[in-house]
Amino acid sequence: MNSQQPISILLVEDDESSCEILASMLAMGFPNANIYSAGDGKAGLEYFRRELPDIVITDINMPEMDGITMLGGISAINPGARVFVVTAHSDRLYLEKINSTGVAVELLSKPIDFEYLFAAINGCLA
Repeated sequence: MNSQQPISILLVEDDESSCEILASMLAMGFPNANIYSAGDGKAGLEYFRRELPDIVITDINMPEMDGITMLGGISAINPGARVFVVTAHSDRLYLEKINSTGVAVELLSKPIDFEYLFAAINGCLA
């Protein structure tokens, strides 16, 4: 694991306990990371605009602004953003909506396989 490289990660998740667990796991795997969190897509997009994080990990179903709408906003700011979408949905309609945002995303199924996530983050950073 390339935990020495300083990176910034934005977590966008409306479930507080899920967000805390994910933040804790990321802090262990990437001790030099700056980890930001937002409870919905609107706050997530504001953080993205302000902080321009290296990695975004987001849920789709959230209040205020969903993850798909947020991804469209992220695409307008940085179409090359590195984004992981955590979802329990595998239905084709969601995949089409995600793909229409203009951001290349990697889908992560719930529950998250942290070993896979860490390897994928390291792959983005390589």
